[in-house]
Amino acid sequence: MSDTLSRAKKLFDLGAHLGHRKNRLHPRARKYVFQIVDGVSIIDLEKTIGQIDTAKAFLKQAGAEDKSLLFCATKKNIAAHTMKLAGEVGAHFITTKWLPGLFTNFDTIAKNVKKLRTLREQKLTGEWGKFVKHEQVALEKEMRKLERLYSGIVTMNKTPDVVLIVDTKREKNAVTESNKIKIPSIAIVDTNCNPDEVTYPIVLNDDTPGALEAVLTEVASVYKRIPKVVVTRPETISEHMVAEGVKPAPKAPEKAVEAKPVKAEKVEAPKAPAKKVVVEAPAKKALVKKAAAKKASTTKKKAK
Repeated sequence: MSDTLSRAKKLFDLGAHLGHRKNRLHPRARKYVFQIVDGVSIIDLEKTIGQIDTAKAFLKQAGAEDKSLLFCATKKNIAAHTMKLAGEVGAHFITTKWLPGLFTNFDTIAKNVKKLRTLREQKLTGEWGKFVKHEQVALEKEMRKLERLYSGIVTMNKTPDVVLIVDTKREKNAVTESNKIKIPSIAIVDTNCNPDEVTYPIVLNDDTPGALEAVLTEVASVYKRIPKVVVTRPETISEHMVAEGVKPAPKAPEKAVEAKPVKAEKVEAPKAPAKKVVVEAPAKKALVKKAAAKKASTTKKKAK
């Protein structure tokens, strides 16, 4: 017996093959029905096994990419098991009542979540002791109400990356909101619902706790969220590196920049004014002296 047939037989023994009556069969779910016996639709479990494997592959990849997961299962016959699974794989969960606007109006929901955190912290630190008894009772009552609605998403700081839904007819608001903001969804869908409304449908009987537990456990078992590694710059020395004795990578030596010589501008000194030099020729001087002497002698003779 092949693996697919053996898995299908286990689901068959759990009653996963029993769908709704023919008059409640959704036209889009007809392709997943093997046949109708005595007016009851019998689900093709071989196709269901293929859907389970597809959902597992997607959820495994989502965990490897550090994507958050939210379980939405408010049916009483599966709520406790869902809470247990969510705690084991580190996912968020809604098991009491779907909160309108959880995806489309997350900011308002986040305020109530923050209030729950504050009340928890105040109670642990003993701040309630300053209030009188009836005020403490009122605070306790308010905290219990918030715990019932928000305890499964108290660590959810943003809308989830993937949502896993049980019974799309009951959780129609979750389906509508996830489609509106384009959150991928994995959902267990019965034959009275439209499987095309969700990204990864798994068609089986959603009224049998044994079948639901088996499929949810198998699908959730592959989800292991791997935190993203933050790569630090080489020059940054973290506390972890110091503790481990890891030396940072040496910096590359910086190239020295040679200063280019600056050309000095030529500054011309001011020219001194040229002095006029009168040079008399020696011959001319001699003639002047001779003429002066001759004139003096002539004057002497006349005087005698």
